[in-house]
Amino acid sequence: MNRARVGPPPAAGRAAPPRAARRRALGIAGATLALAGLGTLGQFVARRAANAPTPYRYRVVAEAEAAGFRELGLDEHPRLPVRKIELLPEGATAAAALAYAAAPPGAAPVLLGWDNRGAEPLLRPDMRAGEIAALARSVRQHVPAGATVLAWPDTSRQLDLLAGTKAVHSAPLLAPLLLPASWRSARRAIEASEHRFWQGSSGAEAAARFARYVDALVAPYAEGLAALRALIEPGAAHLIVQLSDAYRAGVMRPERFAIGWRDFTPGTQLHGTIAGVKAWLAAQGHRSYAIDARDPAVLRVFFLTDAPSQDTLVARLLPFSTSNPFRLEAPRILHQQGPYWVYRIAGSAGHARKEEG
Repeated sequence: MNRARVGPPPAAGRAAPPRAARRRALGIAGATLALAGLGTLGQFVARRAANAPTPYRYRVVAEAEAAGFRELGLDEHPRLPVRKIELLPEGATAAAALAYAAAPPGAAPVLLGWDNRGAEPLLRPDMRAGEIAALARSVRQHVPAGATVLAWPDTSRQLDLLAGTKAVHSAPLLAPLLLPASWRSARRAIEASEHRFWQGSSGAEAAARFARYVDALVAPYAEGLAALRALIEPGAAHLIVQLSDAYRAGVMRPERFAIGWRDFTPGTQLHGTIAGVKAWLAAQGHRSYAIDARDPAVLRVFFLTDAPSQDTLVARLLPFSTSNPFRLEAPRILHQQGPYWVYRIAGSAGHARKEEG
């Protein structure tokens, strides 16, 4: 059997290499070209998927200063440019979601409200504009100007705009997008479309920092707290979380945080409805749960489906039945504002002061 030659190639005028070696060289070249072709084909398929039509479209139905949208409650920002936007599923004439977005000059839009009109969240959880405005007022009253905020990117950008904070996650990061089953085959197209419409960030550093934040939330309590402190080292920050953050963290890290939700229609007696909800939870074996009763038309119940999820940092920070945020020594709770829970957390170098501030 002929073996590959080791050493320099033959000089000009010398005999050609054996036929088997030539066949092997041609085979290697062919394989290289095939791999290059597959790579090009993969890029073409990805580009084509990203440019494919989405199962919905956005329609801007009004543009005005914030003073023209009294429902937003932005009395402190009357001149802020705002757009009212409808999400229309393919073939539909009625909006499936209604959004408000600030349009600050020279910056990506800042989502100020998102109202899902159907039973299932589309792309994002509900964000009530009035609650966001109330949170911003509370932060301006209780948090020093320019203070560092650690929160989900949409909350972070809202507070940077409306309350003058300095968020750790200030880039317009869109993950995760909540897709119904019928839309999941169009994920690439949807992600690309959302990125274009909302001018989403593609910075690797910002994405990696946000990934660390999500990992900290779904880590066991002590481990997660240490990870959050490392994110804000060496200073301190105001940590702000809500139940929808826990759900989105579970969507991003389902293997580490098991969470589900279900809506219940309230009866004429709220107490009786909650009793029915608790009976359903007990029958399903869900010991840890939190009830969101802000909407008079529906009770939304978030529940944890395994025991390890109950001891995660995010579960301890929120009012699940197996947690009590007011009893946490660290981080130190400052107050609750609507669905938002506001804490003070010190960096690694200062945590011995027990989140003093």
